[in-house]
Amino acid sequence: MNMSDTDRPIHEAPRGKWLESFYPEIVPPEEGHPTIANFEVVNTKDERGKGLRTKRAFRKGERVARLSGVLVNRSSLDTIQISPALHLHDPWFSRMLLHSCEPNLVIDTTTMEAWPARDIEAGDYLSIDYAATEDVLGRQFACHCGSARCRGWVTGRREGPNEEGRAWLARNATR
Repeated sequence: MNMSDTDRPIHEAPRGKWLESFYPEIVPPEEGHPTIANFEVVNTKDERGKGLRTKRAFRKGERVARLSGVLVNRSSLDTIQISPALHLHDPWFSRMLLHSCEPNLVIDTTTMEAWPARDIEAGDYLSIDYAATEDVLGRQFACHCGSARCRGWVTGRREGPNEEGRAWLARNATR
């Protein structure tokens, strides 16, 4: 399915190159915004659903993207918490970051920039630890990250597993 220009506007980037942004017209273009030249949304073909895959490598210390969106006062599956009462609503890019208990990306919520936790190769899925960006998740879930450090159940940083999570962890204690 092709996205229309209203879904992914084209804007002029530095040095006169034309790039397609992940962000729609309501988000003014900024240097560092993610583009389809560097990322693609793909179906992971597993429990994780849709995710972001890199089209090029990123080295530790190299900014991956400047995040943007709309500030809201509630959390959802499309937000990243930036303070106790503020969340960045970004269903276009940040929403597609997969969870991992050993992520390859960290979000600096002060600058709203994504940085590699380690070198990221072309073709890698981008992942963050949801517990690092949310006090309370909108929806807890079983983790399928495959990491040797997998916690099994994903929660926010200030909450324990809910009833479903406790039952799931009890059933899967020998994972």
